[in-house]
Amino acid sequence: MSEKNQITVYGKTYKIKTDLASVNAQDLADYVNDKMHELSSGKTKPSTIDLAILTALNIAGELFEVQGTAKQEMTQKKLDQKEADQKVRHLVQMVEKELGRMQASRGAAR
Repeated sequence: MSEKNQITVYGKTYKIKTDLASVNAQDLADYVNDKMHELSSGKTKPSTIDLAILTALNIAGELFEVQGTAKQEMTQKKLDQKEADQKVRHLVQMVEKELGRMQASRGAAR
């Protein structure tokens, strides 16, 4: 369900519709606004459009970095799970082998 919001970024107010239920639109706007102010604090003052592009690139860089980290963590978890599965299979084989020996020794004792 689309929700109408009014947000302010870099001194300009926008009316937007969003489907982001778990994220507050103004929180997103505040984040973008803060990033724009960080980038505009240098000696040279880029135009608002250039500043918006630089901000978008910086935020995209952050996103890609987080996605890369998440992907690495998922890969590591898969490797850890595979290793755990191999250890479990090995332990099951050892238990089955020992049970076989125990049954064989019981049969020989009779």
